[in-house]
Amino acid sequence: MATIKHFGPFTPAQPIIEALKEDGCVVIDTVLPSERDAKLKSDLDRHLDAIADCQGDFYGYATKRLGLLFNKSDVFQEMALIPSILSVMDHFLLPSCSQYQINLTQAISIGPNEPRQIMHQDDPMFPFLHPGQEVMLNCMWAIDDFTETNGSTVLVPGSHKWPRQESLNLALNDLPPEDIALGTMKAGSVLIYLGSLFHCGGKNETQSRRCGAVISYSLGWLRQAENAYLGYSLEDLEAMPDKLQELVGYFVHKPNLGSINGMHPMDFIKKPAEPALFTEFLPDAAKPVVKAFRDQSLSKEAA
Repeated sequence: MATIKHFGPFTPAQPIIEALKEDGCVVIDTVLPSERDAKLKSDLDRHLDAIADCQGDFYGYATKRLGLLFNKSDVFQEMALIPSILSVMDHFLLPSCSQYQINLTQAISIGPNEPRQIMHQDDPMFPFLHPGQEVMLNCMWAIDDFTETNGSTVLVPGSHKWPRQESLNLALNDLPPEDIALGTMKAGSVLIYLGSLFHCGGKNETQSRRCGAVISYSLGWLRQAENAYLGYSLEDLEAMPDKLQELVGYFVHKPNLGSINGMHPMDFIKKPAEPALFTEFLPDAAKPVVKAFRDQSLSKEAA
């Protein structure tokens, strides 16, 4: 069986980045202190207890899924903003966007006797070719221990380097054992994997549920998988740190993508008493060029 590299919670970003480039997946052990993981589990259980299992061949029939996690527990907000993880996202995503975003949040509770999911990639939700550029990365957080028998994520290290093909390729489900790794980890740990990596939910052979939670990041100019604009109320947004407001989608991707009537979206929904100026949102590098051109044009007119 293949293996996944594990790193300690205080490992700097660069070794993690190098491992992701090579293997497409890494585990950072025990990032969350045990008391924060316990609070997270308590906060999440009351929401999961209130919903039914999914009913679908991809999502499963003994698996519960729950989105919009940032208003379910304040611990999720902390997890999304961990600086070392954001440094990894900076490396992979910022070369192709001025700002990245949260693609989705989803708790996944795999119940007893749920079979293994079909092997797949996550990034085909964005149907365009992007060789050599990752458009999304996922962080699968272990709320419970992920073991060899309770539905740990199954991954194919190195498969992000394979030529692009149909994601739901049934032949991939018969890969030899030496190509496959299990994302086993203790509660409070996080598995980071590229959107182009083949993976699936594992079979739960136990009599207990296995809960994990995904926080996914994507390029800021792509549509998000989770519609946070309808999902979070203004009260929810105001309770979030400014950085998290931006990550869930309330930002302007320069130049001018996502503004509304010349306003930043958070300014717009707060409904200012006075009409706001129609603002331009330009990349910093473009501002002096645009200004110089305008000044030159004005000086020619005055001559």
